[in-house]
Amino acid sequence: MDKNEFLDILRSQLSGQMPEGQINTHIQYYRNYIEERMQSGNSESEVMRELGDPRLIARTLLDTETGANAPYSDAGSAYEQKSGSERVKQKSFKLDFSTWYGKLLAILIAAIVLVILFVLLGILIPIMAIAGIIIYLVRFRPRQ
Repeated sequence: MDKNEFLDILRSQLSGQMPEGQINTHIQYYRNYIEERMQSGNSESEVMRELGDPRLIARTLLDTETGANAPYSDAGSAYEQKSGSERVKQKSFKLDFSTWYGKLLAILIAAIVLVILFVLLGILIPIMAIAGIIIYLVRFRPRQ
């Protein structure tokens, strides 16, 4: 098996199982690895023998990228590595504006910001007006 066949098999095994960007990252990693090993004096067949079966590599990548039996589309969570192979799932929040509650939350946040803005302006405008009148009277008062 040569480098191109290895990378083609790896791509075909990962295709449809994870996002295309991740696939391209893995393919580029293995392409660079093979080229670096060949530049350091190893033959292509030695490097291919060292890497092993691309199907097994693909299975390992899928298991480590997505977790065993978990869909890759679980974008709202991250995993923190614990001792050994124990994993702890940590949730992270991502607001999705395509849902009704995402749109409602965005409207509520905008309304709260507007209310705060109007309250601040309601307080500041009278203070600024009084300060302006005082400055005007002090500046332009008749001199004695």
